[in-house]
Amino acid sequence: MNGQTPFDPRQLSLDVMHAAEVMAAFFDAADGMRADLQRRGWSPTAAEQIAQSWLMAMLGMTGGGGQ
Repeated sequence: MNGQTPFDPRQLSLDVMHAAEVMAAFFDAADGMRADLQRRGWSPTAAEQIAQSWLMAMLGMTGGGGQ
């Protein structure tokens, strides 16, 4: 055998569900950041751009892009 474990569709389903839970926390944080910036007087466009930049950076780091 080549040292790899056989494909397990149940494990894949669990991994995808776990990833969705982790990503939901990032999306919620970005939404909160956007709303907070708007409450502080930032324009909706600026608040969205800042939150989007932060979200993309965080997702990049979780995928190994920040290493």
